[in-house]
Amino acid sequence: MRISSLQARRLAVHAQDLDGPVTTTTPTRSHLKRALDHLGVLQIDAVNAIARSHLLVLRARLGGEHDHVRDLLERAAYRSRDLAEYWCHEASFVPVEDWPLFRWRMDRARQGELYKSLARFGEERRELLDAVLAHITQEGAVSAGELEPGGRKGPWWGWSDSKIALEYLFWVGDVTVSRRDNFTRYYDLPERVLPEQTARQAPPEAEAHRTLLLMAASHLGVGAADDIVDYHRLPKRDGKARLAELVENGDLDLVEVDGWDRPGYMLPGTALPRRPSRSVLLSPFDPIVWFRPRAERLYGFEYRIEIYVPAPKRVYGYYVLPFLHDDQLRARLDLKADRAAGVLRVNGSYAEFGLMDRDATDALGGELWSLARFCGLDEVDVAPRGDLAAALRDAVATTGRA
Repeated sequence: MRISSLQARRLAVHAQDLDGPVTTTTPTRSHLKRALDHLGVLQIDAVNAIARSHLLVLRARLGGEHDHVRDLLERAAYRSRDLAEYWCHEASFVPVEDWPLFRWRMDRARQGELYKSLARFGEERRELLDAVLAHITQEGAVSAGELEPGGRKGPWWGWSDSKIALEYLFWVGDVTVSRRDNFTRYYDLPERVLPEQTARQAPPEAEAHRTLLLMAASHLGVGAADDIVDYHRLPKRDGKARLAELVENGDLDLVEVDGWDRPGYMLPGTALPRRPSRSVLLSPFDPIVWFRPRAERLYGFEYRIEIYVPAPKRVYGYYVLPFLHDDQLRARLDLKADRAAGVLRVNGSYAEFGLMDRDATDALGGELWSLARFCGLDEVDVAPRGDLAAALRDAVATTGRA
């Protein structure tokens, strides 16, 4: 089977629930579930230049307002227990029923195969780990801060030791996140947080890998081997071996994609969607762009997040969001929510070569107002930096009056 580059892009946005308009202004638990069914993994990130990344990812699919979407997510994760936290891509939310699919990673972490420094800590500080785990078993959920000297629950460990101990226990699955308070994680035993069957069951590693690869293929629509293996950060050699097995068994189809220098993989019977993408700004950690080689192969979009680049050396800015419009990534904007002033600041705006016509620029202007409303901001201010700035300033002024 052969598909065009446009069909590949439409498969990608359809698989991620980014085609067609957002259908509600007040998303509900069922809307959140639909979004998470398409995402599979929601990467958690603490940077709050506009809003935390996981809320931007959901906003692109749900619309709504920041506090409402945040509360929906927190209820799903920490009250109804529809979601669990683990290192599934990076630190992520996943549907709670998928948590057992990562038991192999917990076992590998315990065996010292992942994060060598953390593994050494596990070997060298076994007495401390046992003490922390016993403390949680007896006292209940705890944060790292509560275990530091002067903390409410345990004045006998240093901050770094208690934090690393909890991270180790989380990696190996001995504890899980019970709740967050102002983004601080509280850890408890999995059997006290997750449904009993979920906490105990675990498929064999190879079976879990195959399941995760099929899920990744569904979430991507079409992907190269590296794309699919990266979605849940599977070991590359093992992941590609399992991919070959899935093709041989007829569980995945090989496809040729125009412009790609490698084969693609799709689920059998995947329909080719016809609707174009919506016009929306994407988080830097949205699955559409989080694997940078795929973003370049699929959209011709070279993307590097520059948070950790010294300011004088940044090309585009501190927190740059790609703009998806009509099945292409057509621009990138350096954005900042100035909450004190009530302004969404566009510190830089840049068009991808030949892709920003009047229609796309007007759509971007409207999307900026939508993002501002999501964040509870009253104004949008476009700074003169970037080749798109003048046209975008006019579009913002026009769409703001509309």
